[in-house]
Amino acid sequence: MPAAIQPHSTIVIGSGFGGAVAASTLVDAGESVLLLERGPWRDTSATREAGIDRRAPLPAGRHALTGLIHRIGHRRLSGLGWRWSRRGLFDIHLGRDMTVVASNSVGGGSHVYSAMNTRPEDGDYWERPEAGIRAADMDKHYQWMLERMGARQARAEDRIPNWTPQAFANTTAFVADDSVPQPAMAIRMDGQQEDYANNSFFGSANGAKMTLDRALLLPAMERGLEVAAEHECLSLWRLADGGYRLEVMDYAARRRRYLLADRVILAAGTLNTLRLLFRSRALGGLGGMPALGHGFAGNGDCVAWWALNQEGADFTRGTATHGRFALRDPRTGKAQPGPNLSRYGFNGIDTLPLPDMLKRRLRRDALLVAMGADQADGVASWHRGRLRIRYLADNSPILADIKALFAEVARRSQRPVRTLSDLPFTVHPLGGARLAGTEKDGVVDGSGQVFGHPHLYVADAAALPAAPGTPPSMTIAAWSRHVALGLARAIQDHPISANENRTTA
Repeated sequence: MPAAIQPHSTIVIGSGFGGAVAASTLVDAGESVLLLERGPWRDTSATREAGIDRRAPLPAGRHALTGLIHRIGHRRLSGLGWRWSRRGLFDIHLGRDMTVVASNSVGGGSHVYSAMNTRPEDGDYWERPEAGIRAADMDKHYQWMLERMGARQARAEDRIPNWTPQAFANTTAFVADDSVPQPAMAIRMDGQQEDYANNSFFGSANGAKMTLDRALLLPAMERGLEVAAEHECLSLWRLADGGYRLEVMDYAARRRRYLLADRVILAAGTLNTLRLLFRSRALGGLGGMPALGHGFAGNGDCVAWWALNQEGADFTRGTATHGRFALRDPRTGKAQPGPNLSRYGFNGIDTLPLPDMLKRRLRRDALLVAMGADQADGVASWHRGRLRIRYLADNSPILADIKALFAEVARRSQRPVRTLSDLPFTVHPLGGARLAGTEKDGVVDGSGQVFGHPHLYVADAAALPAAPGTPPSMTIAAWSRHVALGLARAIQDHPISANENRTTA
């Protein structure tokens, strides 16, 4: 390794809704940005058109097993856990109190999310005067992101298969009319039937679902963004003369690299951002952060199998989510208040090597997904090189409300609703490096900067101050946009030149 290492102005770690927005925003402001992403580019229509050479297939056909799982973490597995496949799509963290499922790709969770683009259920979510943030100021960031994703609400004329406003139009048990607001969705709804299959949990090979590589990253690369795929940051070291040294594993070259940066933005996804902060502190690269790990949440995520076994149905067709619905109030005919509830089909099973008999049954069944703001009082900690999560489900009443809701859906439909109540999990982990007014209460201030660490920022869900209770992708994007615009102004007012004389051993 050479004694002198070329420094970078700004390095963004992670390419999901936090990292992609931050990188794109800074490039638009004229900043030089290197984006590190541990996962590969995915083989989609957008990356093929852009001429990206090194692409990993989505889990389909003969690639289903090798392409499905990237890494499995457990409290008994040291470090980053056990790697199943270097280019797999999903990471699974098996926790005693909560299992977390995350993704592994350039574009982050946008490849596997349901394309629901929503705001928090509480309109005052961002009213945080102690940190200098007002809800009204954040709204423009949501609008900016919705426009970039091309998101809109579905309409009757879209004729979407299995769309809940049509499916429940004439039922006495459930309702999905105007009293149940439907989400804006970032997916094509032009009636092309090929767009209504295989565009959900296992990626969107034909590009019907808008993903961050297409919406933000590839356009930003045309304006100067540098993306280093299959590069995972392992630790951060604050330098005495300013800036940070990054220890990075280059999986393509199978070697470690060391990078220097004047500024670093962490957006590696909640668990990976927390791992990076905890590990760097344990090694001595970073200090302080007394509130690191506090305020962890699962966003009230709950999933159930709705064993409808409806003859002639094919619930795998349609948009990634069929849309929201609610229990119908027998007195008013309108929606009863309660947690957010959506129906999904097993969209994507056509790509998997499953027995035909099982596929036929899965087409006749559905999934229920409910969520609501949990207490966000969990604690992540670092013990002997392992990330641990302590999360007490009994502390969050919303989870009991969802359990009762699932039971009522089963009663009204007269079809079983099956859950794994003793195995809580989330696909929306957040908190642990949360926004606060002081370092006693959180890890980052109102600009996203880590207390006591100049020019180190957190721009992903780890910084969220509370659970939004809805899919958090737009809320992460809004926070990242806020952080990046503030940083762009700071760079313009007080530029930092990369120090050519920095050295490292």
